[in-house]
Amino acid sequence: MEEKTGSELTPEQVQRFIPFDELSLETIAELMPHFRPYSAPAMKMLFKRGSEDDECHFLLEGEIDLADEQFRISKVHGDDDENFLALDASHSIHRHAAVTQSPCKLFAIRRQYLELITTWSELRQSYELDESESDWLETLLTSELFNRVPPANIQKLLSRFNERVVTLGEEIVHEGEEGNECYVIKTGKAIVTRRAHNQNETLAALTNGALFGEDALISNLPRNATVTMSSDGVLMTLTKDDFDTLLKGPVLEYVNSSDLESLIEEGDTGTVLLDVRTAQEASVSPIPRAQSIPLAQLRSRLGQLSKTFIYVVCGEGRAEAAAYILTEAGYQAKVLKPAQSA
Repeated sequence: MEEKTGSELTPEQVQRFIPFDELSLETIAELMPHFRPYSAPAMKMLFKRGSEDDECHFLLEGEIDLADEQFRISKVHGDDDENFLALDASHSIHRHAAVTQSPCKLFAIRRQYLELITTWSELRQSYELDESESDWLETLLTSELFNRVPPANIQKLLSRFNERVVTLGEEIVHEGEEGNECYVIKTGKAIVTRRAHNQNETLAALTNGALFGEDALISNLPRNATVTMSSDGVLMTLTKDDFDTLLKGPVLEYVNSSDLESLIEEGDTGTVLLDVRTAQEASVSPIPRAQSIPLAQLRSRLGQLSKTFIYVVCGEGRAEAAAYILTEAGYQAKVLKPAQSA
């Protein structure tokens, strides 16, 4: 017997379960198209032990028996206070069989979506992100980065943005690909991941006003991370040409090799030479007096740096990307021009 569509699902019902209990009703309401409510009669096999399932299931009403490989039974009641997790959802392959013992109402969501929502919710707390719908433009314009952009350029930038509607689970940029655009989140949420040791490492959570994808535009290197939407939303996109002319150009400052010594010795502020090449490159041909932080690690190691210093960044094409990251985070940074370009 096929399952029938259940009665209309409400955000209040969803909010009872983890991880949705950390989200506002307004945010859950935006996610509602991704939930599949359904009902099942008594003595219905919902899923078998050992079967693969790309959905996670939540029990709203009724009673279900979960049977393990030794046929031990765990009962789950819809109105039980302990019923706040997805049914047998710790692995994509079920470790229990689930059989309804009474007519039941449930809802399901794709496992990929649940993992994205869970990850963003957990990171939101550690990054102290505001889950409310703050204004993207205000967040962007009050950032450290835009404090250094001429007002005329800001006006042009805003006119060059194009709006793009995106959905939960959509991959916006992919690690290793060439970058031709950067993005600002107008509404929505996203997570940043990178491949490490054959598995994805989660790097950051993004929300309204967050600018991403610019690193590849500055360095002309492949994308160094993947960004995936953890909600539906709207992005504002900016082409590489507009980014270079209106944002990168005004923000980055340069210093010649011939002027570096006097900057270090005579400057009122302490100057630090920062090498952002890979650790292997830095060890093969070290730069005297330079502190080494590979570009791929720079964002995660910003806390090791001081905003009282000026950082002169070297490292070939990656130096501009690193200086931009530093400036975006509120540090004083300059790009060291190679000697032949002095």
